[in-house]
Amino acid sequence: MVTREKVAMEVFKLLDIVSDGILILDNQVKILYLNKVAAFFLGIDQEKALDQEFLKLAIDPQISGLVHNYKSDKSTSSIEIHVGEGEKQSWIELKIYGKDEYVIVCFRDISARKEGEEKYKMAYESIRFLNSHSQKIKEEERTLLSREIHDQLGQRLTGMKMEVDFILKKSSNLDDFAKEKLQGVLKQIERTVSTIRNISRSLRPGILDDFGLLAALEWQAEEFKKTVQIPVFFQYGGKEKPIENQKATAIFRVFQECLTNIMRHSQCSHVKVEIDFGPMALKLMIVDNGSGFDTKILNNTKSLGILGMKERAESFGGSFDIQSSPGDGTKTILTMPY
Repeated sequence: MVTREKVAMEVFKLLDIVSDGILILDNQVKILYLNKVAAFFLGIDQEKALDQEFLKLAIDPQISGLVHNYKSDKSTSSIEIHVGEGEKQSWIELKIYGKDEYVIVCFRDISARKEGEEKYKMAYESIRFLNSHSQKIKEEERTLLSREIHDQLGQRLTGMKMEVDFILKKSSNLDDFAKEKLQGVLKQIERTVSTIRNISRSLRPGILDDFGLLAALEWQAEEFKKTVQIPVFFQYGGKEKPIENQKATAIFRVFQECLTNIMRHSQCSHVKVEIDFGPMALKLMIVDNGSGFDTKILNNTKSLGILGMKERAESFGGSFDIQSSPGDGTKTILTMPY
């Protein structure tokens, strides 16, 4: 005949071979049962521990604290802890539940999961570092190329312009056809010089290096206004603080990308830019009164522009956020620590 005692014994035998640890405590927090895995995690003898007061045993204080807090107010029912040292170290997830008459604590080894998370974190940090380094190299190359184009090509074309201008002024025996052609060449040179200046500024605006971030942002806003006839209004808060070159460049590039997005998609009538120099970080807000959009699409899109801005901010410990809704404009917030 099968009795309850026999069923209980069979159940306990089964619990001893499961991969999770199980600990059962009574209302006096004495050990009613623990399987082999729980005894191993707790570092105690399975048989000798029975009927012992759990909170008086020499066990990890995080585990005893979990039980104590749960018995007191049931505020915490799950934690992840790191136990052991060297080759014996592991991560354990503890979950606790029960009623006033008893408490059940379940132990699960999550070392493999934690190891995977750590590898993922290291890989992600490596990618972020490489991306940040790549951005730095790219900006250095753009700066060098911008200077070369401005200094070398610009100066040579300016010299050619002066030569042609000199010929026109000093050569009295030129016929009308030759003068007309030289005038055409002069205009072509002037247009080419203007194009070179624009290319040079697009690669790396000298104003960013010569006059700083605020001047560069205002210059970019003025260029935006000239292109699309949309005014940009600036508002400043706090006392201006110095910010290192790479961070200033990141802020400027984010600002450029935001204005580009506004130009392409917003259909707004004006843009407001708020720059606040806080105690620990600079906060840049770009607000337009355009058509707006549902930000849920950002979760399903592979927009390199949005990803690029977010990555630029996070690579320096900052944050990037977009707030918008259909018909209610768009607010872009960039926070960059000093």
